[in-house]
Amino acid sequence: MRFTLITFCSFLLCACAAPGQVGVNTPQSKAQNYPPVIEDSTERLSLAQEAWKNFLAEFRLPDAQPDLEPVLNTPRTLPMELAGQVVLHTKPGAFGEMEAKEALRRFIERARGLLVGGAKNSQISLKDLSLVSFSNDGNFYRAVYQQMNYQRPIVNGYGDLRLVVGKNGMLLQLNSRIIPVFDLPAPAQINPNSITDKMIGREFKYANIAGQTLSYKVAQRSEVSVKDLVIYPKEEGGRIAIHLAYAVEVGTGTTWTVYVDAINGQEIAVQQNFVS
Repeated sequence: MRFTLITFCSFLLCACAAPGQVGVNTPQSKAQNYPPVIEDSTERLSLAQEAWKNFLAEFRLPDAQPDLEPVLNTPRTLPMELAGQVVLHTKPGAFGEMEAKEALRRFIERARGLLVGGAKNSQISLKDLSLVSFSNDGNFYRAVYQQMNYQRPIVNGYGDLRLVVGKNGMLLQLNSRIIPVFDLPAPAQINPNSITDKMIGREFKYANIAGQTLSYKVAQRSEVSVKDLVIYPKEEGGRIAIHLAYAVEVGTGTTWTVYVDAINGQEIAVQQNFVS
C-alpha cells in the first residue's frame, strides 16, 4: 500500500515536470517570451501570396501584383488596375449606406484570409472587428474598422481595416493593418507612480514655426498623466514587437505622449501631440 502511494506521487511529480507543461500559461513564462514578435519570413510572404491568388480567383479578377504592408504582408493598397473591378453590390436595387455596410460585411467574410496576410494562426471574423467610422463622401463610402480581439485598444496605426466602396457597389480601395493575436502578460508589472517619478526633470525638444529649437522640461507631477493601457506594435528591423504599454501624457499646453512598456518599463516611443 505504501509503495503504491509513493509510486503514484512520483508519477504525479513527473507528469507535472513534463516538458512543455510547466508554466505554459503562467505570468513567468509569458514574461520570458515577452514581447511577442511577428517575424518577416519567406514562409509568411508565401502564405500572403497564396491568399492573394485565392482572392483574385474568388472575385474573378485579372492577375495583378499585390502591394503588401511590411512584415504583416496584409494589403497596403488595392492595385490601381483592380480599383472598381471587385463587385461588392450583388443585389438589385439601391446602394445606400445600409446596403454598403452589409456589402462590406459580406466582403470581409469572403476575404478573411487576405486581410490577415494568409497567416494560418491569425483568423479574423466580423465579431473581432468594430465599425468605428463610416462616411458618405460624394461618389463613395469610406469605412474604418478596428480590431477588437485584444483586451486593450491597438495604437500606432495598427489594428485598422480601411475600405472605400463606390456608390456603384465597386471596391475602390483597401488597407489592412490587422495583427495576429498574442497572449500577453496580465496585469501590468510596472507601477504607474514609478513612471511619473521618472518623468520629473525630463526634457523634450521641439521646433517652433520659425524653425528654432525649443525645449520643455517637466517640473512637477501634475504635468504627468498616466493613461490607460494600450497595445503598441512597434516595427524594427524586419519584425514587429507587440508591447503592452502605458500611454503617458506629459506637459501643459504643449504635450507629448510617451509610451512605456507595462511589463519591463522600457520606453517604446514618444509622440508629439501638437503641430510645430
